[in-house]
Amino acid sequence: MVTKSVWVVAYYFPPIATSGSMRPLGFCRYLGEYGWKPRVLTTDPECVYPPVGLDESVSDQILDTMQIDRVPHRNPERLLLHVRNMFRELLVQFHLLKENQQVIRNGQSEENLPAGFVRQYLATRKAILAWLFSFPDRQCFWLRPAVQRFSRIPPKEYPNVVYATGGPWTSLLVGKALAEKLQVPFVADFRDPWTQNPNRQRFSAALFERHKRLEAAVCESAVTVIANTDELAAQFRRDYPGSDEKFITITNGFDDGICAPAHDTGSRPFAAHTLAMELSHFGTVYGNRDPLPLMLALDSLFKENLIRGDQLRVRLIGDWLIENKESNILAEKLEKIGLLYRSPSVAHNLCLEQMASAQVLLVLQPAYPLQVPAKIYEYIATGRPIVVIGGEGATASLIERFRLGEYCRNESQAIKEFLLAMVNRQLRIRSPNPTTIKTFHYRHLTQKLAGVFDAVTAVN
Repeated sequence: MVTKSVWVVAYYFPPIATSGSMRPLGFCRYLGEYGWKPRVLTTDPECVYPPVGLDESVSDQILDTMQIDRVPHRNPERLLLHVRNMFRELLVQFHLLKENQQVIRNGQSEENLPAGFVRQYLATRKAILAWLFSFPDRQCFWLRPAVQRFSRIPPKEYPNVVYATGGPWTSLLVGKALAEKLQVPFVADFRDPWTQNPNRQRFSAALFERHKRLEAAVCESAVTVIANTDELAAQFRRDYPGSDEKFITITNGFDDGICAPAHDTGSRPFAAHTLAMELSHFGTVYGNRDPLPLMLALDSLFKENLIRGDQLRVRLIGDWLIENKESNILAEKLEKIGLLYRSPSVAHNLCLEQMASAQVLLVLQPAYPLQVPAKIYEYIATGRPIVVIGGEGATASLIERFRLGEYCRNESQAIKEFLLAMVNRQLRIRSPNPTTIKTFHYRHLTQKLAGVFDAVTAVN
């Protein structure tokens, strides 16, 4: 088999421990089986900003034959924050500033500052920081060193294709620049929406337009644009009509050794005691993944004597970062009753073992119509039934299309009826079909990606 070369531009790559590392790693492990040799362009783990954890156990999945170039970069924002903190410490030491005093703190003004001034100050500061240090993202200072490093590579080492995966979107800009410089096909891979991401709507109109122009330039430059959901690919076709065939879907997936294998459904070592129904959620609970509607439903079921504490329990395994006072009070109450159990994060390998032993796996997914949480593919690998709360859009579509489990609207009354039907066995949560599970293995998904590379090089 003739082996061709592909440069894989991925800012996140093991041992960097983010869900964004898993997709490029999964592809790189199997590209060689389909005639493609990957060379990875990534950053140095020590330079990642904002900082993230490292997981050396995932690095064990990197093949010895993989060539990885780690390009470090500086970050002026981190340097300025460091200088600011040092300056504040000096002021405190010289008694010019109280230890806990700030001009602006948590969006609130000091007594001598009007609220309107505070709002204007915060908005202006945020806009300036975004314009200077976070465009198109906080990894933007990797662009120049990454492009310069690979621009110096001799022609005999040029690839047949440049493939870049984002976010961060800087990775896509690096891939675009290198492909144009080397005059080879460029394949852009979107693991999330860029301008259609709900979080992007917080930007000013001017900044949003800059993002839109960059996204359009990436899509125009790419021979093929890969989305990780059908819904995102369809959105790209609407946003950039006339090139429908260039937008395709390759979902996220799982891989042996990275995700848990399908588990023997006859054993439940994870369950603390026998329950009629136990739903287990793995991962951080934060922000708009606040499980308040779920907890309100549990509380209502208990108050109306429709369930007991030994009939149903929700387990949340991971960090609890919810600031909503009502949610925190209700969570403590439900824990005393026995309907809710919270435990801190565990090591990744132990997390996978617990997933495979869970009775039902729970996903808390806000209304992101174009996105599917990466955790769901680890869930699929276990072969355990999946319940999605808040599964409108791409997530609900995935669950329904591949018969992976059930989903419910993120409304307390709907959740209440859903849970009651589960406890009373009126609703049985099905497990994924083993054949379906295999379609999400990265060996199968990489075959699709290699097919894309074969196609774009055949016409060039």
